[in-house]
Amino acid sequence: MRPRVAVMAGLLGVSAAGCAISRAVGRQAPAAASTARVAITSVGIEPKTLDVKTHGTAVIRYTLSRAAEVVVDLVDDEGRIVRRLRNGQEQPAGPHTAVWDGLADNGQAVAGGAYRYVIRTKDVRGRETVYDPSTATGGEELQPRDFTYEPQSGAVRWLMPRAGYARIRVGLEGFPHLRTLLDWEPLEAGEQQVAWDGKDASGLIQVADHPNRVIRINAFALADNTVIVRGPSAAAPDGPTLYAPSTKEAGAYFHAHHARAVCHEVRCHVMFPDARRLSPDGQPVLSGKVPVRVVVDEVDAASVVNQRFEMVLYEDLTLLFEEEEALNPFTFLWDTSSLPAGLHLLTVNLLTYDDHYGVATLPVMIEKPS
Repeated sequence: MRPRVAVMAGLLGVSAAGCAISRAVGRQAPAAASTARVAITSVGIEPKTLDVKTHGTAVIRYTLSRAAEVVVDLVDDEGRIVRRLRNGQEQPAGPHTAVWDGLADNGQAVAGGAYRYVIRTKDVRGRETVYDPSTATGGEELQPRDFTYEPQSGAVRWLMPRAGYARIRVGLEGFPHLRTLLDWEPLEAGEQQVAWDGKDASGLIQVADHPNRVIRINAFALADNTVIVRGPSAAAPDGPTLYAPSTKEAGAYFHAHHARAVCHEVRCHVMFPDARRLSPDGQPVLSGKVPVRVVVDEVDAASVVNQRFEMVLYEDLTLLFEEEEALNPFTFLWDTSSLPAGLHLLTVNLLTYDDHYGVATLPVMIEKPS
């Protein structure tokens, strides 16, 4: 019987050891779980476009793997916080929401544009997790599809393959550029449309009817954590700058690397300093050789003069003069003596080397010297 008792004792010993190991593993399981940082998953926002004029709201959804203190910020392209929705409150594991009404922390509506939402957590050990894929996502060049223009309705339509910034320019084949219909506007994925009256920026030229008319669209993707705001222009927020400005990886479309505040078409003004009088319809009356002065708007001057830019002048849409390294202000002596008397158009194109254009078209009355 002793051998049998010994065997039974041996089996019982193994079983007891197994239970001891099991209990030890069971006790260690919570400690093992606590070594993992908080995971922020199932992140998204609906709707993806918020219209502050209609007092709508956008809901940010996210899931926490464990309890943590949570901060949810809405951030502009310069890294400034425009609104803080969560300010370090502790939240349990599981799904959560934060609602944004398009207002800044000061209670005023933010300016129209694209904003990113950033979620930060801190666990009991003080370790932070940040959800902000704005550097790793977005920036790639997009190829809009199904681009059409309907002259009867004036509708320009296309399909955005994903959310992104879009720019639409109209002009003539080989230049001049005559109007920018969209100037890097943030848009959702899907069908998009803008209305065009067929005219140039001055309203003087019926571009749509010109045989050499050209309409071009460019686009690049928005980051995954972007919400688009439709609203009025407004001053920059006065919130703290706690985040880095929006930056993109080296392979991104080159306009994605530009600071959004200066990535737009250039505003410029054309003057005739020696014009003595105006015609009954308000056009400057010119004769012989007259100076033409082009001045970059002071809002854009700082960004333009620090780079090379080209100035091109067109006389009734025909190339008149080109200066590849222009200055601000720029003055050109225009000889009008070869033009027949009557109404003519002078178009100025300012072309920067980082692909921003300025355009101005002015009507002038030419008269022959007496």
